[in-house]
Amino acid sequence: AYLGTILLPQQIASVNRTHPTRFIAIMKICSLVLVPLLAGVVELGSGFSSKSARPSKQLTFVRANTLSMSVSSADDAPDGGAKQDPSESKSSSTSSSGPSPPEVYGRFEYDLNNLAPSETRRDRIQSEEETKSRFVHGDDVVELRKKIDELRGDLVDARNNGDVTRIRELKTRITEAGRRDAELIYRIANERMKKAEEEGLEDRVEKFRKEAVDARSVLPQFNIEGLWVGKYGDHGYEMINVTYAGDSIIAYKVTGDKNVPKGEVTFTVDLSPDAAIKAGLEPIELSDGASDQWGTKHLARFPGKGQVAAEGFQNSQWMEGQLIMVGEYFSFAWVPLGHQIFFGRPSAELTLKMLKASEISELGGGRGGMKDVAQMRASAMRCWEETEMLEDDLETEGSSSGSGIFLDEEDAFQ
Repeated sequence: AYLGTILLPQQIASVNRTHPTRFIAIMKICSLVLVPLLAGVVELGSGFSSKSARPSKQLTFVRANTLSMSVSSADDAPDGGAKQDPSESKSSSTSSSGPSPPEVYGRFEYDLNNLAPSETRRDRIQSEEETKSRFVHGDDVVELRKKIDELRGDLVDARNNGDVTRIRELKTRITEAGRRDAELIYRIANERMKKAEEEGLEDRVEKFRKEAVDARSVLPQFNIEGLWVGKYGDHGYEMINVTYAGDSIIAYKVTGDKNVPKGEVTFTVDLSPDAAIKAGLEPIELSDGASDQWGTKHLARFPGKGQVAAEGFQNSQWMEGQLIMVGEYFSFAWVPLGHQIFFGRPSAELTLKMLKASEISELGGGRGGMKDVAQMRASAMRCWEETEMLEDDLETEGSSSGSGIFLDEEDAFQ
């Protein structure tokens, strides 16, 4: 923008006032044409800077369209500038073939990784850590529940014997142990919150709601929202999006197949308190070898429904299913079919690749040699969408400025 203002002051100022969008485009052209040219000229003359004792500014390309500036002085050299630094000599010797990226970025680069977190973020992280430390996790949950069951058995015996002191002690131990079970706290907090709502006690409602939210935040089954990828048999790998509706999981297909297309629900799961107990789904206990591989001994299960359909999404129906938590991952089983799909998180590259492949397939890219045609269709559609967005922006700009619509001008598409 600075160079354009110097070279063409009147023209640039006029365009900036009437058409800011076109002004930005001109500035980009200046940056692509004039800046590299100026950088090459400055670097070409940098070979003479070692003969002068005055500080010289050198511009060196760091990335495309990005410049790094450093200031050096001949007085900084040990021999007063009589000898040239080897790195400078190497850069000067290759200047004829264009500027080369430096081995170290310029001193004006900012290291964003070392920025201190904001106070709000620190408070949130501290709160999450404190909440997580209140509960047990993984295999410790199973052991905790076994211990609670044993204490409850002892409590029954103490009541039968009429041992009041023992009864009081066991109740205290059961209560303290139960506070470490996030699922138990989540269930109790929800029950008490509903009761408080019926009684119109707003303060207690808010108290129990916070307890329920804290307990839910550390439960693995409530922290799998987002994109996942699994292999749907002969259909290959497909992407799903896991969402929550209360205590239920609804998993939609992001990329589909000829049986259940994208946009349809592939499975649902009931995560409500005691849902697994009512369905008789005890955690799966792995062998020692499998537990070493997955880092856990017990796999929690939850009841659900999986959708199946004939080709063309015909005769769709729901059947019994199970969600199985496997550490940070999960699988879903269509029980009557004996079919199970393991899901993992996709990388950004895989996500873009699968979405692009899905778009090409929808445009006919999966039929014979139509892939190239489908790619051209997809490219044309993206160009059309971008054109419509540009037209909307220009229409808004024209109506707000009162100078007419840019597309009506004679040289609109030059």
